[in-house]
Amino acid sequence: MAAERLAPDEARIVEEELVMLLKVQRLVTGQDDGEAGTADYDREMVSLRDQLAESRAEDHAALVEHLLRLSALRQVSGRGRSVPVNPASPYFAHLRLREGDEVQDILIGRRSFIDRQRNVHIVDWRNSPISRIYYRYEEGDEYEESFPGGVRRGVVELRRTVTIEDGRLTRVRSGECVMVRDGESWRRLAPTFVRLEGGQGAALRAPSERLGRTGPDTRLPEITALIDPDQFHAITTDKSGVVVINGGAGTGKTTIALHRAAWLHFQDAKRFAAKKMLVLTPGDALARYVGRVLPALDVNGVAIETFEKWAHRHVKRLIPALKKRPLTSDTPMGARRLKRHPALLPMLEEAVRDAARAFDAPIEEAGGPALLKAWVQRRNLPPAQRVDQLARWVRGKELERSHRVRQVIELARSVLGDPIEIWSTLLTDRERLARGLLKGGAGPRVWELDQLVETAARQADDPPDYSGIDEERRTAVDGRDLDEGDLRGRLDVDDLAILLRICQLQYGGGALRGPAGQPTRYEHVVVDEAQDLAPLHIKIVVDSAVPGAPITLAGDTNQRVRFDSGFDDWGTLIGALGVEAHVLPPLSVSYRSTQQVMELARHVLGPLAGDQTTRDARDGAPVELLRFHEVGEAVAFMADSLKSLRARERRATVALIARTPEIADSYYDGLIRAEVPGMRRIREQEFDFSPGIDVTDVYQVKGLEYDYVVLLETTADCYPEELESRHLLHVGATRAAHQLWLVSSATPSPLLPPSLLET
Repeated sequence: MAAERLAPDEARIVEEELVMLLKVQRLVTGQDDGEAGTADYDREMVSLRDQLAESRAEDHAALVEHLLRLSALRQVSGRGRSVPVNPASPYFAHLRLREGDEVQDILIGRRSFIDRQRNVHIVDWRNSPISRIYYRYEEGDEYEESFPGGVRRGVVELRRTVTIEDGRLTRVRSGECVMVRDGESWRRLAPTFVRLEGGQGAALRAPSERLGRTGPDTRLPEITALIDPDQFHAITTDKSGVVVINGGAGTGKTTIALHRAAWLHFQDAKRFAAKKMLVLTPGDALARYVGRVLPALDVNGVAIETFEKWAHRHVKRLIPALKKRPLTSDTPMGARRLKRHPALLPMLEEAVRDAARAFDAPIEEAGGPALLKAWVQRRNLPPAQRVDQLARWVRGKELERSHRVRQVIELARSVLGDPIEIWSTLLTDRERLARGLLKGGAGPRVWELDQLVETAARQADDPPDYSGIDEERRTAVDGRDLDEGDLRGRLDVDDLAILLRICQLQYGGGALRGPAGQPTRYEHVVVDEAQDLAPLHIKIVVDSAVPGAPITLAGDTNQRVRFDSGFDDWGTLIGALGVEAHVLPPLSVSYRSTQQVMELARHVLGPLAGDQTTRDARDGAPVELLRFHEVGEAVAFMADSLKSLRARERRATVALIARTPEIADSYYDGLIRAEVPGMRRIREQEFDFSPGIDVTDVYQVKGLEYDYVVLLETTADCYPEELESRHLLHVGATRAAHQLWLVSSATPSPLLPPSLLET
């Protein structure tokens, strides 16, 4: 930004803030007039410390005694007390309030410090009632607020934001005037104030010339009209079996997958009837979005679910014994990784085969060589079918009269048709797990195996019975529910997948069959954001389709938000599935985000970006890195910016995205205190896609898009230089269709480009 000399009134503002800072620093460090001379104690104590390092051992006792005596004298003089606020950055905002004839200066910081005698009032922005005035009112506004002592009315005479670095005032903002330190002098920045503007859905229009069309776009065209030739080819490909649609963020993968379902339905409405198709999405929010898009494409009634809900529904339907088992997300990390590893696929097949092979000896003992021969001849059948055919073979023969034969057949039917038995036996067999996972390249660590076996043993138990305890009394002394964190009798999403896969292996044919319920088959399945599902999950879905039916997998391995899925490229996934698949060429044009956003996103990926050649369809506003020294300062700036945006663009959609729920809570609470309109705290996918401001964490937003995105606390702590951070920062950034801001109240992430870090 260009800078200009300060006008006299601006110089007066800077002088006021310099005087205020000096006053505060002298007070909080004990350097008032009444405490002069204590610096002498400091100098003498430093001298004694140096003497200790150089003196002989026999002199140490006397020197230490002298050092302790000086320390005590220093405390008496006032310098030894604890410093209540950080003198290097004691506050970030300055209010002056007039209530009648009384004028009071209020400073806003991270910790409170009140000295009424010297008229210094620093309040904590997070919980001090009076800080609400700073967040809710502008300079010159009249205010009326209720406080514990009663109602206060007055006028905000001044409202300034200050930046104090290493104890020096470096920046003052008063209204839209920004003054910055330049060496030992000060300059006023030219009025090029950064703000969010120009969205409201306009960002979703793809330029006609980039799509090979001419003529003005007078309105937002139907989504079908935006499809480019490469996308149309992907939609209408006649490949049967598995087709992988891959491409970078905003290239239209979801759009293509849904249009492909609509195209298939149009080609053969009887075969690809809505009730014979399935769409799996990564979250409830995207499921609701898809639920709007497909009817707009004249396809109504398609089942649209998350994998977890779909799998849970079928487990309850096929295995009645598990109908009342609750779900958990508390599975330990190591156990979860091993449950999702591709090596589990062949291990499950082996476990089902071995369970059937274990009946060879009992069958021979019960019915002799003839019964064993009939059993062995059917070894290529799925176990449940194999037992049924053996029972039919016995029917009408002399062997049918044998009680032992009938008994062994019923036992085999019970064991080999029970997926729960295979599930619990395999996951609690530490030796077998170690052998199979090591063979499958999982490289299990000892603690992971221990975790898996212990977790599975608890999950196989019956759930605890609290029916005899009143609901209002089901709280432990620590305030948590009695069963919180208790894995007994609970299933996680990976258990659901394992159980369904065992059903497929036991009952055969790929269809979802089990001890109960009718089999389910699909003519077409769409899996969106497939990169975050495990190969086991996708294998179940693929095999539940009619043989040869088209399966559409859409995703981008660079947009993973889960890192225990067991694959990081499509080749590895296809190899684990053991199927033929056609991976379409990557989509080449990014329509959602601007060139500026995508340049940042590709930089963040670093070596993970590979040789991506995606073209960006739109130019846009520059990406801004906004640095602050306190979260409260960042909240104040965001409150002003968001209020301004809401006043100008009522239809704009905004996402404030944090790495963790705790950071999201901190900003949300501050912005609510500042009375920013349209705020929503999204914790569990409760997006409604209406205009407003969603505050959430990066794990919630996969597959979504907003006019404006603000990534909260893009710091080195939140996004260190590691694989997971690269993926998550990339996902968060590419939710922005029009403009992206990065907010940091500490050292910025090293993953950001130097052009931002150096500004």
